[in-house]
Amino acid sequence: MLVHALLTRFDREPRIVLKDTLQWDPAIDVLLNRLPTQFVTPRSARPAAGPGMSDLVGDLARGLDHDDALLIFPEGGNVTPRRRLGRIEALRRAGRTELAAQAEQMAHVMAPHAGGLLSALDAAPQAGVVFIAHTGLDRLVTVADIWRELPMDKEIVMKGWSVQPDDVPRTTTDQEAWLFDHWRRIDEWIAGRQQ
Repeated sequence: MLVHALLTRFDREPRIVLKDTLQWDPAIDVLLNRLPTQFVTPRSARPAAGPGMSDLVGDLARGLDHDDALLIFPEGGNVTPRRRLGRIEALRRAGRTELAAQAEQMAHVMAPHAGGLLSALDAAPQAGVVFIAHTGLDRLVTVADIWRELPMDKEIVMKGWSVQPDDVPRTTTDQEAWLFDHWRRIDEWIAGRQQ
């Protein structure tokens, strides 16, 4: 949906960051390997000597121009209770207790992985940022959930918040706090849609 909107409604040339396992779908594999796409492997499955995900995202963001758009999913996967709690615990283990406390307050989203976005902002400081939230597919977590819901007749509602390049913080600490602030705004919007 997002790629379709970028191509047809906003006349953008997308560059996309996705999990490597999505290449198992032949349609995604064939189509997206023809666009500027970076398939990333989670740290647990990545060779130690290989480049980090943040570096790969930064490489993809380098050279963005006026009609490009980098599409990145900072949560890294669909929200499940187990994944959400795991992300909170990972923040705690990393000594990021303030961010972990913020993540605990967000019931509808997982704490974002900041590294890829921060790398993209560093590689393309002239770029603005648009945060997109959506509802309508919230209960589709597993393959069984999707199968049960076929044929798909869901109403999907999306909302975006645009940030101009001059309004993007420039230090890593400020960027991370800014990202979590926007994630909290997304969580609040989703909560409001579910009432």
